[in-house]
Amino acid sequence: MAMLRSLPNLAMRTPVIPEPRTQVGDSPAIGNNDSTSCAAASNRRPYHLLIAGFEALDLVNVGLVVTSASGQLLLANRTAEEILRLRDGIELGPTGLVRTSLKCTPNLNALMEAVTKAASGARDSVLPVRRPSGRRPLTAIVRAVEGAVPEVDPLAPATLLFILDPEISVGSVEAELRQLYGLTSMEACLANLLMGGKALDECCKILGIRRSTARTHLQHLFEKVGVQRQSELVSLLLKSIGLVGTVKKTGTSRGAYRKPNI
Repeated sequence: MAMLRSLPNLAMRTPVIPEPRTQVGDSPAIGNNDSTSCAAASNRRPYHLLIAGFEALDLVNVGLVVTSASGQLLLANRTAEEILRLRDGIELGPTGLVRTSLKCTPNLNALMEAVTKAASGARDSVLPVRRPSGRRPLTAIVRAVEGAVPEVDPLAPATLLFILDPEISVGSVEAELRQLYGLTSMEACLANLLMGGKALDECCKILGIRRSTARTHLQHLFEKVGVQRQSELVSLLLKSIGLVGTVKKTGTSRGAYRKPNI
């Protein structure tokens, strides 16, 4: 479940989207004015659309941070929240500004400001973000919010910061692979390991099988998936199920919205 993050005094001043006026348990009784009920449902719709959008990005492990033109945090989904909490590449400063943990060129905040002022058609940019841990850099994609006018409201949503972590491992999708391609348990295990970047010899050690046996299973995978090379196999499997399969099985419950504690 995606989490909504707003600075304590910011949520009331510059709501990106209105809170639902009617909670699930507060719906009018049957027989009340239908127009009131429809209006309440209409007011909740944008809020729930926001939830769905954040959940979709969490599903594929894409962090999303919404900021003002100055880099002030307005919203973040669960994936971005975890990245900010770790402070390994991108973090939240003491005043609520999103910043990089290490100095980088170009500067992230300067990049955010630049995309909001860029001419139409040039309102996004990509930045590799170095990490204090020495792990592979994060990929930060900065995009301007369409129609944002920071001059009118400095705390209005102005930039979208998408964060991708190449170190996130592919989750187990063996059951899905069996269902999609009719694989046996061993074939699905081998396919899942290959999707995780393991070499065939590594797969043999993990599965406790000989290389000749692994080659036989690999050939069966080629036939069932409809490819001829290992690189094609991995690429197709990742495109067909790999991204969605990385979703964490134990997420937070629905409605887990809260203010930041970073």
